Amino acid sequence: MKIMKSGKFVLAIALLLSCFASLKAQESADSISVAEAKPKAPFLRWGCGVEGSVLFNDYSSESVMTWGLHAYYRLNTNFSVGLGIRLMYWNGYERSWSDGGYCYTYLKETDDDGESNWRRQLDLVASASYILPVIKRGGIVLGGSAYICPIPIEHFKVSRYQLHESVSPSFDHLFSPKETKSKYVFDAFQPGLFAEAGIYYDLHEDGTKNRFSLTYGVGTFDMFRGSRHSTVFGQKLGRVLPERRLYHSLTLRLTVF
Repeated sequence: MKIMKSGKFVLAIALLLSCFASLKAQESADSISVAEAKPKAPFLRWGCGVEGSVLFNDYSSESVMTWGLHAYYRLNTNFSVGLGIRLMYWNGYERSWSDGGYCYTYLKETDDDGESNWRRQLDLVASASYILPVIKRGGIVLGGSAYICPIPIEHFKVSRYQLHESVSPSFDHLFSPKETKSKYVFDAFQPGLFAEAGIYYDLHEDGTKNRFSLTYGVGTFDMFRGSRHSTVFGQKLGRVLPERRLYHSLTLRLTVF
């Protein structure tokens, strides 16, 4: 009888020791798994970016170069919106025609010193983009942007030369007095709208991302919005200036979140 009681007591002690050892082993395993787990990087909503673009169309042989700086806000991992500025450079446009015994020349430039016909224009930009991951760090990016020029003034010059029957028309300007009118006109902020699609690649996998993207865009942008509604020397410029047509763009962009 005493032997049976002693056996039960030993069995109870063994069970208690077994449970205690099991709990210690579980605590040790939990501490190891927690130590091995990588800390999750924070999701950064605010970011910034820099971009460079080439714009071109079918009525000018000169390409338009743009540079932009932007601030971005991510609504979620895939969708972000942005605000920024864009500086545009393009070679001034020139067009000549004859009418009523005169030869006319239209020249659009913005350099105040008159030594260069390179145009410089500052725009405000609002944008939105959405990414579709395809591989671990890259995929497809879709986006759109809207532009306005905060200084709604357009500057251009129109010159005219009187034609003479005794002189070849190509050399009229060497022999005839020239009249030039320089005008500043309201261009209604020159709004533009572009849609873009392309590819992106992330340099980091965690919450902080340095993202490169290359996109192709199509949109509208009228550089002659103010000029085409003007009349100089009795000439309606909208009759001789290019029609408003689509622009194409290639943009390389770096964003950091």
